[in-house]
Amino acid sequence: MNLHLDKAGRFARIRAEMAALDIDVLIGTRAGTVSYIAGAYLPWRSVVVFSRDGQETIFTFLIDHERIKHESWVSDIVAYAPQPGLDLWDLVIGHIKAKGWDKSNIGIEAGHSVRTNQGFLTSTEHQLIREGLPGAKLVSALAVIDKAAFIKDATEIALMRQAAAMADSAIATVKGQIEVGMSETMVAGIGEMELRRLGSEYHWSVTGGTEVASGYRGAWAFCGTTPASQKIIQERENVIVDFHPCYRGYLSDLGHNIFLGQMTSEQQKLADAYTDAAHVLVDSIKVGNSVRDVCRAVSSTLDKSGYLAHTIPAFGHGIGMIGNEWYAAIVDNDEFGDIVFEDNVVEVAFLCITIPGITGFRMECPVLATPHGGEMLNSTPLRPTVLPVD
Repeated sequence: MNLHLDKAGRFARIRAEMAALDIDVLIGTRAGTVSYIAGAYLPWRSVVVFSRDGQETIFTFLIDHERIKHESWVSDIVAYAPQPGLDLWDLVIGHIKAKGWDKSNIGIEAGHSVRTNQGFLTSTEHQLIREGLPGAKLVSALAVIDKAAFIKDATEIALMRQAAAMADSAIATVKGQIEVGMSETMVAGIGEMELRRLGSEYHWSVTGGTEVASGYRGAWAFCGTTPASQKIIQERENVIVDFHPCYRGYLSDLGHNIFLGQMTSEQQKLADAYTDAAHVLVDSIKVGNSVRDVCRAVSSTLDKSGYLAHTIPAFGHGIGMIGNEWYAAIVDNDEFGDIVFEDNVVEVAFLCITIPGITGFRMECPVLATPHGGEMLNSTPLRPTVLPVD
């Protein structure tokens, strides 16, 4: 796809958010921040120094330096290494001093997360900055990239649609090849081969890549994390398949249920309630609705069907460029509950209902907020697929 990403517009949004917080210079360390500013994927510990007056420098590991120079739209790329004179934080602090920013309001990304690879500033790094820049005022800058990246432009949405189409094809390929007797890892491999064939660059996931869970592994109480295992798939088991393709740095996240054989009456009842709730969830991701509105609409539906107590009390998360897979989580709490969906916001709808001894169903799909309700970027249906077994 020959599409142009709007670097100038992106940087203007970031600087507007910096201005709102009176931040002169951003020291970005989170994976989502460095990749979003670089316009490229930076897997190693990297730091971006981004000033409100129009300057950007990226510090990245020596062994990835040349690739980032070629793939990033930021021209000033500096290599660091665990060698005398090349220490990361010596270089970053020295750069800030050389630019005359050492007495400025400096934004940092300190915090904590449920994710292990988020990239928040560590306590050691925070101490190095305080000691190296004693005249600076350090302020939280977490809202800068969270808000700047929340609303997508037309090109970003087009890239996410392409990644979503890859995920649809992977699900369709699995449907055509899955059999009783296969291992979960074999199923993962079938879908991943299709993703690579179509050009997926990176199978991102907090949970270790492609997720596959069959039978009891998909029915554990409140279980929404299932890396594929060597478990053998049996007849009358649901198989949760969850793919995470990446196209030009932009992500998709598609989870679907494939049931092999005939459902019991209890399983069918759960499948119907799950499908109804999934449609309510997608429809509720609507311009003008808050995160709390979505949570309460889905919870009300599940309460009426009797399955609320078996449902993970979270209904989605952010999506976009690599690293931006959390803000805004669809969770009814003080951090996210009052966030309102706007035009061109894309969220991953998430629903997971599990009953040990019966079965579990789980879905994820990227949804574009519109004034008329959520628009799924995928074509894979929400209702579980049921495949006959000979």
